[in-house]
Amino acid sequence: MNNLERFKKALNWEPIDRILTYDYLDNKQILIDHGGYDENRTYNFEELVEVNAGTWKKIGVDVTRSVYDPINHWMGGKINNWIRFFRVNPDEWSVSQAGETAWISKRPFRTLAELEKHMPQLPVYEEVREWYQPFIRQVQQIHSQNDVVFIGAVEGPITDAYTYMDMELFAQAIYDAPELVAHVMDCTGMFSAHIARAFAEVSDVPLLFMGEDISGSTGPIFNPKFVRKEGLPRWKWITAPIKEKGMKFLYHTDGRYGKFLPLIFDELEADGLNPIERNNCNDIFEIRKEYPHKMLFGNVCCIHTLPYGTLGDVEDETLELIEKIGPQGGIFIGSSSEVHEAIPVENAVTMYRTVHEYGNYPIDIDRIRARRTDLRKKNALKLRADQENAEKFL
Repeated sequence: MNNLERFKKALNWEPIDRILTYDYLDNKQILIDHGGYDENRTYNFEELVEVNAGTWKKIGVDVTRSVYDPINHWMGGKINNWIRFFRVNPDEWSVSQAGETAWISKRPFRTLAELEKHMPQLPVYEEVREWYQPFIRQVQQIHSQNDVVFIGAVEGPITDAYTYMDMELFAQAIYDAPELVAHVMDCTGMFSAHIARAFAEVSDVPLLFMGEDISGSTGPIFNPKFVRKEGLPRWKWITAPIKEKGMKFLYHTDGRYGKFLPLIFDELEADGLNPIERNNCNDIFEIRKEYPHKMLFGNVCCIHTLPYGTLGDVEDETLELIEKIGPQGGIFIGSSSEVHEAIPVENAVTMYRTVHEYGNYPIDIDRIRARRTDLRKKNALKLRADQENAEKFL
């Protein structure tokens, strides 16, 4: 059974032989250590995809949605799409990049009056399809050759709109110029809906991801009434072609889901969540208890455990997910958001290897518990030794 066959069965809650791993990776050192990425040469897009796909296979990532380019930040691609499909003036937009961060450094507007003169145009489906379908076919084919599943992904209409407008101007416009917000969201929502339709027509991988960051660590960024009124109908533009083809839909927001969960699961009828951030944001075990038939992607903490924990810490947190949720199915284990540059390569690799070693069905709970007990004992001994060493220097 290859990973695409496993993935299709897992999405339908059918029995498979092991838990699958899933992640979004933007860690250059992983590409260097496990994909042979050479910082001193230039890669074309196909070569970059091949490096990514080979890396994911080697470190044990079964499913992904990312092609990581260490040189060109994804924000530049977003601006290019606005220029191409929204017909904005390329001379009036620019992106600046420093290290791993990029931002829109030039917009043709700062006020609502200026925004009104620089509104995007509605995208045309045929133009989106002509660009997207060859792209997704090529990327999926290269990943498939490495037994890695590549899912489709779109930006949510709210996120894309506040990125286009700038968050401060977007927040002001919600109250002072709702008609401008509605038009921008019509454009961003329709663009993602066109991608969803194009994806559904050609993809052999039956899952589409939508990234819609509407929450922070303490809860919603926006009034839930606004999200329900303006976001939900446009989300359904995106899910419609996916559901019509019998595919699954994966919803993403960073931060705490909280009261948005009923909106996402009950009203939008999303099939799963990614990520499920920890650090007092979300409790994946409570979410599974409340929604036992929804799929969960991620949850090994990428804020503390993965970047700063020991290999034992990473293994223990991964084993906890396998132990408590693995037997029920519907979990795809990876980071709680992304494997970023601050995460040591071996910590990431340990997470995936742990899933591959202990995630075989039927899940051996006794073996996992024995291993977790051993890890905690070793950790306690290390802490004691560290304390004793510290006391010697006092």
